[in-house]
Amino acid sequence: MRARTGIGSAGADPARWSMRRQRAAILRSTIQVVLIALVGVAARGGAIPWGAMYAPNEAIESTGMTGVVKAYRGERGAETLLIDLAFARDHGVRLIITLGSVAPLTYIDSDGHLDLDAVREELQPFFAIAAVVSPFIEDGTIWGIRFIDEPHDPAGLPRGSEVDPQELGGAFALILERFGDVRVGSTAPPAYMARVPGAGFASGQVVHAKIPLAYGSVIDFHEDQSALAESSGLDYVASINANTNAIDNETFFRDYRRMCEIEAVDFATSWMWPQGHHPEDSFETRFADPSHSVRQEIAGIPDACERLNRDPES
Repeated sequence: MRARTGIGSAGADPARWSMRRQRAAILRSTIQVVLIALVGVAARGGAIPWGAMYAPNEAIESTGMTGVVKAYRGERGAETLLIDLAFARDHGVRLIITLGSVAPLTYIDSDGHLDLDAVREELQPFFAIAAVVSPFIEDGTIWGIRFIDEPHDPAGLPRGSEVDPQELGGAFALILERFGDVRVGSTAPPAYMARVPGAGFASGQVVHAKIPLAYGSVIDFHEDQSALAESSGLDYVASINANTNAIDNETFFRDYRRMCEIEAVDFATSWMWPQGHHPEDSFETRFADPSHSVRQEIAGIPDACERLNRDPES
């Protein structure tokens, strides 16, 4: 009977056994590294979209932005929407689409109530193409639908007025009925949007010179507001104003990057791309600043948008 030469065998070659142990140790170490890498990939999850409001498609492609707030109105707007959705899908960009007029007075009747017939009429060009739009909701190209601007402090109505949250919820119900499972929200803070039935997201926008007294910085503001949105079951769209914000570009993009790092922020944007006449530089002009310090801040934005354990489709 042949003598065993394995572990504990009197005939085992010490040198050969030592080599086997080294190989086994290397194999275990390699498996551990691979497992750690796989766990890291799984945990990395998704990244929040970042970009600017109203950026054109060519700018999206050249800047690397991954999320844009766009606006559409009327028959021509519906046609443009379909073009933009196809572009966004092809380039892996997510959109918040603003449908219809953002002016509250478009929908407010003589008694100060939100008129659902006026909402239906304004949104009919988009309701007519809902079947074509819905697949872009299902695949995540459409991150959300934005309807009406600042209903908590509507332009054209007496100071201190607001669009009745329940009535705005009625408008949201019309949108959800036509488009299905999609986030719907307004440019309004979490404290207001939490009172709107069917709301899926709230917004926060700030100018450095007009930070509310309760906050020490732009970042403090967005940390608090995003946490409030999260506690109310809402996603949070964070924005730093570009066009009326009298700050230098390095500060602007430093705080934009830091805003993106806030865990409860779900979509990062800025008002806005060039549109109309405003006293300060647009997001586009600021983004084109060639200085090293600004380029460094911009380069850090994609990493700041990464989220651990987040569904890439969320």
